[in-house]
Amino acid sequence: MAISYEYSIGSVRAREKELLSNADIEAMLALKDSQSLINYLRDKGYADGESIDEIIKNNKNETVKYLSDIVPDGSVFDIFSYPNDAHNIKSVIKGMLSSVKYEKLFSEPCTIDLESIEKAVKENRYELLPSAFSEAARKAYEILAHTADARLSDAHLDLACMQAQLDKANETKIEFLIRYIKADIFYRNVKIALRACLTNAQKAYYDDSLFGGLEELDKKEVTSAALKGVDALCDYLSLKDRFKCAEAIEQFKKSPALFERYGDNYLISLAKEKCKLAGSGAEAALGFYIARLTEYKVIHIIAVGIETDSDMEITRERLRELYG
Repeated sequence: MAISYEYSIGSVRAREKELLSNADIEAMLALKDSQSLINYLRDKGYADGESIDEIIKNNKNETVKYLSDIVPDGSVFDIFSYPNDAHNIKSVIKGMLSSVKYEKLFSEPCTIDLESIEKAVKENRYELLPSAFSEAARKAYEILAHTADARLSDAHLDLACMQAQLDKANETKIEFLIRYIKADIFYRNVKIALRACLTNAQKAYYDDSLFGGLEELDKKEVTSAALKGVDALCDYLSLKDRFKCAEAIEQFKKSPALFERYGDNYLISLAKEKCKLAGSGAEAALGFYIARLTEYKVIHIIAVGIETDSDMEITRERLRELYG
């Protein structure tokens, strides 16, 4: 029987009850040690693992496999794996140049296996990589090998990743996914600009690090404002409001952490609006995966709070909104 979106929607709706709730968050906040958190997640049906990071990685892989198996075109989820691909290429390049083991740094899920990256870098055959990353990987290696400029090397792969995500979103023609990815890239670049501004970065940094392929964010204008200082950049971003950025900037003025939380909450709000009640297409499955991605961030924040014995209210302030 051919898989249909009607089938995938029914399957996802049945499994949405497995997603974490606000009651689960409160229960996890009350836990006193990491093992208790691991046990709680196991009881909630999360994949097994010896650590929080391993549990999240295994659950993420299981979720991607499940969703890819129930939608007509599972490649739609590749868009969320491209950042891991970029990270993995960076790790292999740095590891090979410095003779440092990198295997444990490999992130999943990904669309490029470790052996392919190793072969491409070791044999200088970057055409073995997907076209979205091949030239960026070549440049990243050359920059790191000849100048040891890790920031610039990383920037080439980060920009390639953003372009790959935008291209993939446009290829799917899924309106929600296009808007979601644009908003995600937008907030990532605003964060880059704000951090650079706080450290008095030079124009070359913005030229190298900011993505120029997003119509909602004018790279030249952002750079010009940033070079005048944080206040000028905040004023510019508030006046040229996109994706509710003016509200996010107000949060930034209170705390950079609150700004990041606002950006993540905006993204999950898009999923709630477009995916929770979707009756056709891939939106329901996409919403479920985005819900899981948000859960992983929340779990990680709680885990860090437990490990550092942070005040519960401080941890609570950093938590993201859930999909449910």
